[in-house]
Amino acid sequence: MSFISPNFPIFAVAALILYFVAPQRARWCVMLASSYVFYWLLGGFFAIYAISFTIATVYASGLWAGYLRTHKARRSHRRIPLAACLTVNFGLLMFFKYGAPLLPSMGIMLIPGISFYTFQAAGYLVDIYKGKVEPERNPLKTALFLSFFPQLIQGPISRHSQIAGDLFAGHGWDWKRSRNGVQRIIWGYFLKFIVANRALPLVSAVFAGYRQYGGTVIFLSAFVSGVQLYADFSGGIDISLGVAEIFGIRLPENFRQPYFANSLMDFWRRWHMTLNAWLKDYLFYPLALSAPLGRLGRHTRKLLGNRAGKMLPTFLATFCVYFIVGIWHGIGVNLLVFALLNGSIITAALIMEPLLAGLRAKTGIDGSKDGSGRVFAILRTIALITLMRYIAGAESIEATLVMLRRTVLNIRLRELWNGTLLNLGMSFVDYAALVAGMVVLFIRDLAQERGTGYRDAINAARPAVQFVVLLAMLAIVTFFGIYSGSARSADFIYANY
Repeated sequence: MSFISPNFPIFAVAALILYFVAPQRARWCVMLASSYVFYWLLGGFFAIYAISFTIATVYASGLWAGYLRTHKARRSHRRIPLAACLTVNFGLLMFFKYGAPLLPSMGIMLIPGISFYTFQAAGYLVDIYKGKVEPERNPLKTALFLSFFPQLIQGPISRHSQIAGDLFAGHGWDWKRSRNGVQRIIWGYFLKFIVANRALPLVSAVFAGYRQYGGTVIFLSAFVSGVQLYADFSGGIDISLGVAEIFGIRLPENFRQPYFANSLMDFWRRWHMTLNAWLKDYLFYPLALSAPLGRLGRHTRKLLGNRAGKMLPTFLATFCVYFIVGIWHGIGVNLLVFALLNGSIITAALIMEPLLAGLRAKTGIDGSKDGSGRVFAILRTIALITLMRYIAGAESIEATLVMLRRTVLNIRLRELWNGTLLNLGMSFVDYAALVAGMVVLFIRDLAQERGTGYRDAINAARPAVQFVVLLAMLAIVTFFGIYSGSARSADFIYANY
């Protein structure tokens, strides 16, 4: 039972009712039971066994690591429970992700959301090792932290220090909190059904039959595929955050208007922010500040100068992070090239920063400030992200190169009006709904970029207006999305990560 299942709203309402009618001390237990039922309905008993194994190993290793730290054991000894638990659980993650083609023949199912709860578990253990949090003494509370159902499938990736207080507090029902949560849930479904699912036929048809189309249609489909991914992923996160908000739990934000980024680095700061924060704290800094890279940096300073010596560990750690991100997304060569190309561009930007700073000073054009310079920087970043979709979305490197060549040498602008677009599995109404949804998404993001949230504007209106707006959005999602005969049904892209 995924978020797009017709049964999910029924399940969520039932879980919320049981939570709020239960005694305050028992509410977190109700939430734990609901999370396990949800995961069983989604992935079956094998998924329950897998997450329970992770919970058990993390709980035991956390207690062990906490005991060694409080008793001032040697650092090498304190690393044993951390290393053992991380090795086992990341080994399982690799087995289920990269053994996916073999799993059905072995009678084993894919484990939904295994990446997200494994990352969350790893962060919790490292924080215990560093003394940032105390190990949870109650195994059932550890279980709830790792299995809380709104964030279980595609995040966001939370820290224990961020949400533990809310998880176990036993909140009562609150009207404003519930209203805000419902607004966010409806917005998430709007993004999923009106934007992401509507775009699917266009993107699928062009990326599968790229040799049939000119550069204009290919570039259009690549741009739409980026927006589709954004709407799909952020829409699912909005549903997660909305349900959690009704429970009284504030999950961390995962997106911050990425299509208003002024550089590739800025884009990744705004995209999947909880994963980026996890990678920065638990992978990038440990690598960049490690003893081997420190020694390398000192040798480099002697040979190439102070700046190069300082930056080399950063560059190498950056490449390692993006290499791992590429592997996490899949085993395809395209995904690895996509990740390493991002790392290369960001590294080049860091190297050239003194030169770029000088150019900004001379020209007065600064992409970080409002004005024409920022507009140019945003459009440049959108174009770059769109070109990156050629790599991430294509079936092979050869397909990527063919698509790029056709984009440059075989533009065929006429395909925008000669009926080609209507032969891609989408009608005029589908395109109209998709464009309208993308415009609404742009207006929402623009308002948030300027510091005005759409929920603030709705909540400032009279109750009758609020009701009409919510009813209108629900009607749009229902009739133009869920029950539209032409809208394709598809689960969330990141649901199986």
